[in-house]
Amino acid sequence: MVSRRLFSASSTALMFSTILLASCAAAPPGPSDAQDDTNDPYENINRVVFDANMSIDKYFFEPVAEGYRWAVPTPVRTGIKNVLRNLKSPLIFANDLLEGNPERAGQTFGRFLMNTVLGVGGIMDVGTSAKIPYHDADFGMTLAVWGVGSGPYLVLPLLNSSNPRDGIAYGLESFADPISIELSAHDMNEGNYVRFGVGLVSARAEHIEDFDELKRSSLDFYATVRSLYWQSRNAEIEAAKSPNNPAQPQSVSYNPEPAHPAAPTASETTQAALPAHGTAKAN
Repeated sequence: MVSRRLFSASSTALMFSTILLASCAAAPPGPSDAQDDTNDPYENINRVVFDANMSIDKYFFEPVAEGYRWAVPTPVRTGIKNVLRNLKSPLIFANDLLEGNPERAGQTFGRFLMNTVLGVGGIMDVGTSAKIPYHDADFGMTLAVWGVGSGPYLVLPLLNSSNPRDGIAYGLESFADPISIELSAHDMNEGNYVRFGVGLVSARAEHIEDFDELKRSSLDFYATVRSLYWQSRNAEIEAAKSPNNPAQPQSVSYNPEPAHPAAPTASETTQAALPAHGTAKAN
């Protein structure tokens, strides 16, 4: 964790989560996610961490996100969101290949090339205009496609909903992110922190109203987030396993398309409920 090659700004939170992840990963396997949509044997601890994360969101992330949305015009925010998504393309491309999805890999490569060249470094989403659909992919999904089970539901400090497989996979991806490696090679580690921080604020600003409505309408906000988390993550994994199945919803990264959808999907709503990380992980 303290290696100089762990360049992601999220590594601090991962350090606090290492012992928990390791102990849970070694625990006996419980029911499969398909059989148990809670899979939460550590609920008491998870609720404490969840409440702490929500306090951080209330007093820091939400005010910053509101200020960001007030100060930054919508076209600029959209451009920032597009750039952040484009910078993630190399990792998505690698995971597409590892998942054995050459068609999705081709879509990712095509979008990255078009958006980088024609979209002025990714500011404009030319790929979507060219009808090349966006999808997300990460190493946790890759491990799931390979048959690695998720383990129990976990709420990690700052990172929010996860599980041992996906939490460890997220940490490993920090070593492999070519953008982070390139920035570090040029002694620009601050760029990784800026990228991470702006990503959090951008994601939180996308769904301020949705997040508030979810809290107001939930009898048990923790249970609601947990349920939406499993639904969203399982949908993403099933889409990776069966990319040509039209019944599978496309995954949404931490930058959902609509700013204020009238009826947000489970995946989109979960992103709003998890502002500090923006990814919903499960299976």
